[in-house]
Amino acid sequence: MFACLHLRFTVVDHKKLTKLASFFPEGKPLYAVGGYVRDRLLGMECHDVDVCAELTVDEVKQALKHTDFVVSDKNLRVGTVDISGRGLSVEYTTFRTDSYPDGSGTHTPSEVTFTDDIKVDALRRDFGINAIYLDIVNDEIVDPLGRVDDVKNRIIKTADDPDRVFSADGHRILRMVRFACELGFEIDKDTFASAQKYASQVKDLTVERIYQELDRIFVADTRHPELNLTDAHHRGLKLLDQLGLMEELFPAVNALKGLEQNPKYHLYDAYQHTLEAFKSSKPNVRWATLLHDIGKRPCQDKYGNTYVHASVGADMAKDILAYYKMPKQKAKRVYDLVFNHMVNINRNMSKAKLDWFVAEHAGIASDLADLIDADTYGAMGSYPEENFVRETLNQLIEEKAPLSVKDLPVTGRDLIDMGVEDRDRGMMLYELWRECIMNPALRTREKALQYIAKRSGK
Repeated sequence: MFACLHLRFTVVDHKKLTKLASFFPEGKPLYAVGGYVRDRLLGMECHDVDVCAELTVDEVKQALKHTDFVVSDKNLRVGTVDISGRGLSVEYTTFRTDSYPDGSGTHTPSEVTFTDDIKVDALRRDFGINAIYLDIVNDEIVDPLGRVDDVKNRIIKTADDPDRVFSADGHRILRMVRFACELGFEIDKDTFASAQKYASQVKDLTVERIYQELDRIFVADTRHPELNLTDAHHRGLKLLDQLGLMEELFPAVNALKGLEQNPKYHLYDAYQHTLEAFKSSKPNVRWATLLHDIGKRPCQDKYGNTYVHASVGADMAKDILAYYKMPKQKAKRVYDLVFNHMVNINRNMSKAKLDWFVAEHAGIASDLADLIDADTYGAMGSYPEENFVRETLNQLIEEKAPLSVKDLPVTGRDLIDMGVEDRDRGMMLYELWRECIMNPALRTREKALQYIAKRSGK
């Protein structure tokens, strides 16, 4: 019927799960399923645990009624609840099969039928690597579809017919990309061909769900450091492109294809440059790196110049990130990085002006330096000999220069004591901060007070 394998788990996880499973009726065991089992088969730690059984939600509540585990409703329509207690938090789902509206791709089943057949439950899952179960009490792997070999062979195949899997739920296409990148798995040829066919289903997903998957794909290289998948995030972009999804998800980036650039400063067209920059970028600037040059296409003049592309691109990036509902603080940071990524590109800023720019942008300066590194590498295949932003930031830190008004040797209280009017205090402190950056002699309390006294006439 299905294969059973013995597998040892870490003591802590096994004890917690076993305790929960011990409350389930005999003959109706609790199973761990999905990523937890897959990652354990790979010998990797997994912190998220999904569990399932044939018990309905009401039966689960009854089984755990007099225990210290708490059952919280989550999505009763699909038989899902959260179970927590004893330091354990899991999502429970009743065995089921799903039906989707034809060609909807919406990730929302139109009909749910609960079942006591584990194989039926396995077939409704996305990929074979996620359709492997652990009988927790007996400490045995249960493989109803015979997919343990998919994990061993490091390959992603759909659990059922790929056309049925992808036509029903476009979210699975993005998950396929993420799993391939995070795990370093290859994608089965037929599975990938079907995903290409149904790639347009992604547009039917909520933007929040798309953003969540993209955000994880962009840092796929950090998911399992032990695998050393240093180019996993770059592979993610290439897979999205091969699926035809760059045009769907990032038309402004896709529009950079074929946009030639001055060969004196660039080895590639604007699109390939973006991919190369993204490849070399650190996780903290991935979104900014992807979007940093999107202003070049609308800004390019008849001579090939793109002089204002940073500011135009920043406005475009703002709209894109608002569409995907990126958290506002993160989106503002990306905007600022794109807007400023060309700072001192002509090496014409005086030291004093560069000092002030870095101090005024101290909150993003380190990230901006990383973006400039990636941009330069993407252009010429090597990092800049000098990164003015990073060098200036390090110098200001070493000098203990004030990197904000709060770091000044005087405060608003000092200005009050000096009789400076309320309406003038903020402006004077800001001016003092600027002067302290550009004139280090003012960074003592004595000199700062003298400046304020002279400036205010007090």
